[in-house]
Amino acid sequence: MRIRVIDDIDRFTRNMDEAGRRHVPFALARALTMTAKDAQGDVKDELPRRFTIRNNWVPNGIRIRPATKTAPEAIVGSLESFMQRQETGGVKRARSHSRVAVPVNAKRNKREIIPRGQRPAALKGKPKVFLMKTASGAGIMRRVGKKRYPLQILYWLKRGVQVKPRFGFQGTTGKSVQERFGPNFVASLSDAMGHRG
Repeated sequence: MRIRVIDDIDRFTRNMDEAGRRHVPFALARALTMTAKDAQGDVKDELPRRFTIRNNWVPNGIRIRPATKTAPEAIVGSLESFMQRQETGGVKRARSHSRVAVPVNAKRNKREIIPRGQRPAALKGKPKVFLMKTASGAGIMRRVGKKRYPLQILYWLKRGVQVKPRFGFQGTTGKSVQERFGPNFVASLSDAMGHRG
């Protein structure tokens, strides 16, 4: 997602001399980059409130692209494509299979992550694990013990899973820009003018 900041720069530079105005492109690029970093931090701070974070994969994927004097646009975004659906909502569908596997009783490690060896593809052909179709859908089951029953549902297999929007990326970054760009620009311009030769 790109956030473009359009501000009345003339309001800040109206009474400046020509020498001072030369510092505006640098100050603008710096302020945009500072604001993008502020927004990046705010998005990362919000993640644990909106998701169960089990590792640093998603937080480390929140990146920025700094602005420059010739390209006064800073970009804040996520490297993870699946986070787009977390922002907008929608239906998650399987990429290469006909069903989406929804964990029910899949084994997890201490960090509550499902290891590769316990994921649907790895379970295929394992003893006591099989696919069962029922009136309510299909699932990957496991027999608990030597007898036919009881059964444990490891995964439900669904054609699609509705994902609710909960990232809040646009709202978080929009608030950061609204609150921080003005002060960042004034500080950057003051700093640049204070060091001009």
